[in-house]
Amino acid sequence: MKTAARAVLGAAVFPPLCLAAALLAGLLIGIEPVGGDPDRLYRPIKTELARALAEGRLPFWSDRLGLGFPMVAESHAAAFYPPNWLLYGLLPVPAAYRIAMFLHYLLLVAATFAYARRLEISASGAALAALSFGFCGFQAIHSSHETIYHALAYLPVCLYLADRFLEEGRPGVLVALAVAYAMQLSVGHFQVQSWTAGLVALIGLCRLARPPRRGGRVFGLVAALAWGGAIMAVQLAATWELTRFVGFDRRAFTDLAFYGFPPAHWVELFAPTLFRGVRGGPEAGYWYSQMTTGYEACFYVGTIPLILAIIGLCAGRGAGRGRAFWWAVSASTFLTAVMPLLWIEGYAWIVSIPGMGLFRAPGRFLALASFGLCLAAGRGLDCASSTRVMIGLGLSALLAAIAGWWGFVWCVRPDHFAQLGGDRLLLSLALAAACWVVAIGLLAARARGAIRPGVLLVATAVELGGLYYTSTTDWGWSIAVPESSPVLSALANEGEVGRVAGLVHDLPLRFGMAPIYPQTGFKPPPPHPLFERLTQRAAADAPWGRGLLRRFGATHGVWDGPVDGDDVETILTTEDSALDRLVHKPPGAPPHASWRLVRYKKVTPQVRAATRARYAPDEASLVAGISYDDDPTVVWYQEGDRPSNEQAPRATVARVVEWNGREAIVEHDGPCDLVVNRTYYPGWYASIDGGPERPVDRAEFGVQVLHLPGSGTHRARFTFRPTNLRTASGISAAALVLVIGVLAFGSRRSAASRRAGPSVGETP
Repeated sequence: MKTAARAVLGAAVFPPLCLAAALLAGLLIGIEPVGGDPDRLYRPIKTELARALAEGRLPFWSDRLGLGFPMVAESHAAAFYPPNWLLYGLLPVPAAYRIAMFLHYLLLVAATFAYARRLEISASGAALAALSFGFCGFQAIHSSHETIYHALAYLPVCLYLADRFLEEGRPGVLVALAVAYAMQLSVGHFQVQSWTAGLVALIGLCRLARPPRRGGRVFGLVAALAWGGAIMAVQLAATWELTRFVGFDRRAFTDLAFYGFPPAHWVELFAPTLFRGVRGGPEAGYWYSQMTTGYEACFYVGTIPLILAIIGLCAGRGAGRGRAFWWAVSASTFLTAVMPLLWIEGYAWIVSIPGMGLFRAPGRFLALASFGLCLAAGRGLDCASSTRVMIGLGLSALLAAIAGWWGFVWCVRPDHFAQLGGDRLLLSLALAAACWVVAIGLLAARARGAIRPGVLLVATAVELGGLYYTSTTDWGWSIAVPESSPVLSALANEGEVGRVAGLVHDLPLRFGMAPIYPQTGFKPPPPHPLFERLTQRAAADAPWGRGLLRRFGATHGVWDGPVDGDDVETILTTEDSALDRLVHKPPGAPPHASWRLVRYKKVTPQVRAATRARYAPDEASLVAGISYDDDPTVVWYQEGDRPSNEQAPRATVARVVEWNGREAIVEHDGPCDLVVNRTYYPGWYASIDGGPERPVDRAEFGVQVLHLPGSGTHRARFTFRPTNLRTASGISAAALVLVIGVLAFGSRRSAASRRAGPSVGETP
């Protein structure tokens, strides 16, 4: 019986998977998200991960992200995610990225289908719920955010396993839940993972409200979540250390409250294109007036699924398990998303709850609101009462009319009309009206039995597919880097390249070079904050800006206009269509630029021996000092980092004879300081002539320094060992051993049970 049920389930999931695969087929032939975070963040970081895997190691540290970065701790690398070892270990990075995206969307659709079936939604309803959630508005705007769609794929997996364990109580299911949650944690970012843990725990607590009350199983769910966290302790510990080091555990409330969902945009559920094509783009002034951007605010599930969700609301009791729970989740998460604009004091209370203040972008809670609506749509398709169907259709039409009027009035307001009105508004409303006419016609035909549910599924796929590819993500043929860019090709052929400044973000990582200001999911540690302003040409062209770039090892720069000065040489001036697409442009910037590749002169080497020290009383004085000091024999300290008098450099001559990135040979005639233009971070140690190791010191706003006493020739060796790696690895290893032990014990019991045969009174 179980085998037959699994076969039926597998056949039923085939239609939504086929439609999802058809919608994403472009990924398999080279069409992908272009520009934005995929090209400026995710693919470069994955390139660095692939290099490490090819060398048979994990990238606990990378010297190519700025002045150095604890790459494993930057969870967007997902260095402990097993599928990444396979994909990025065997395939070229662009192909691996596209295939990973394709497979995770299919997993999201299949897992949503399976969870919907657990909630007693029919196969047709589960297929509609899975497809609509897989391509809803939230997925469309976040198709450029790899960690979100990777993590979301495991949300319904964990919910499915939690529900199964509550019903069956089998240890094997509990182990599967722990492993699934560990897999979700390993993809990084952790916002979706926090929702998953909260929902699993909440589902368990709600189960206690009705008999049979199995408190032990609820405790088992919580234990499984902790177990999953223990499996990924090696990732969580590293990321938490980075979070605290850069201050991301103490974010300002204004940062946490930004990127909400404008309450007036609720009409987007009924007219998904109403706020598309806004003049000025997703970062137009209109969006900032609403405390968000078009990259974070989008809420629709498709016209047919929305109508079916309203029908499901009218279905009354007996519409399957979890109906009230998911309506409550949808309502509460929608209110959370809009609360920063409705009741700022209330949102301040929410982020004061332990753990809630770690993540920004309240608009992202709409993922759960969308999930609940999609499940409700599946229930609506199952509604057998023609009376309730007609009531739902009538209520849907009424709400659509109200939404259309509301949206029209909002868009023609004097302060909005310039960006939201005009022909764009009329076209959006006309398109929405056409979708509603078609949807109501199809649902009325379905109520009469004239069409099969598959027609509704295909119609939903057509609408959501069109909306998905016309959202904020720019889709197109993959752009090879550096081959497609004349500027980046010239940079790749340059010799003696240190750090690269300019507008390139992390693009140099894709061909083995290092951007001086890396784009990462975390705020990079000092001294990188000094370089953020220098990504703008006006600041980088100022004397203090050029001084900072040279001081910290920037040998080249890529700019969208001239950069002048006696210490700058322009190598190439050209048009570059690849950079025009890949580089971020602020609102109002021209679509094409005249690109320059420049070379900086008199650049401070990566490692140098300082014979003199200067001291600054505060950060402002320190920055001013190092901005204009081009003497490599001088090292600057802020008062808090000032070495003792015995350790102050006093040599007259000191030089670095040899340097290979980890070891330096230095000749000096007195005490000196060995300064390395590499980020100061916990876990870096140094030894002199094979002696005992000690932590490196900090100088010049956040680079490493080692005091060399005495005189003569000395060998200094630098080593990075993550401070909590041994403990975290031990916890992860023990948790994995426990997984293997429980599975082995369960397998042995099952084998013994089969050998013993059926018990008395049991049918064989």
